[in-house]
Amino acid sequence: MAEIDHESPTPVYQQIAAWVAERIESGQLQANRPIPSEKTIMEEFEGVARTTVRRAVKYLRDQGLVYTVPQRGTYVSGPDSTPPADQ
Repeated sequence: MAEIDHESPTPVYQQIAAWVAERIESGQLQANRPIPSEKTIMEEFEGVARTTVRRAVKYLRDQGLVYTVPQRGTYVSGPDSTPPADQ
């Protein structure tokens, strides 16, 4: 289970975004593959609200690290930023 530092000056949504970004940079999350669902992230950071997770995903999207396909999910950005057909 991941930890949130509530004493940190860094907002909680940015801490969550950093956790996802670290997994992208390490290769645990690969280009054009989905990131964990909001529910999964909420379970990873026990006690975090869904709105906070959504804000973290928006932050990642604004940075160009992920993109969202309506009705399908959020994916790691890659060279072509298109999810595989089998998704």
